[in-house]
Amino acid sequence: MNEKRVFSNKKVQEKLEELDVVLIQADNTARKPEIDTDIRRFDRVQLPVNIVVPSDPDQPLILMPELISPEDAIRALELAARGSEEKDVAIVAE
Repeated sequence: MNEKRVFSNKKVQEKLEELDVVLIQADNTARKPEIDTDIRRFDRVQLPVNIVVPSDPDQPLILMPELISPEDAIRALELAARGSEEKDVAIVAE
């Protein structure tokens, strides 16, 4: 659902391009232990798990809600780009 609703959204795509963001998708259809470990790391039990990883490794990862809006995605991308300490979205440290 997020893929069609958010990641195909024109404004989100423009923001991804503007910030030079690469989308990475992990497919857990075959139940890979390393993906299960990452899901549990964020206290989630099912997919999707959407995480924004700031380019600055000193900044915390941004864990998105399971169902996100285009506005949520843009806000998280901007937050990651600024390296801000704002708490608009759930932030999970590595």
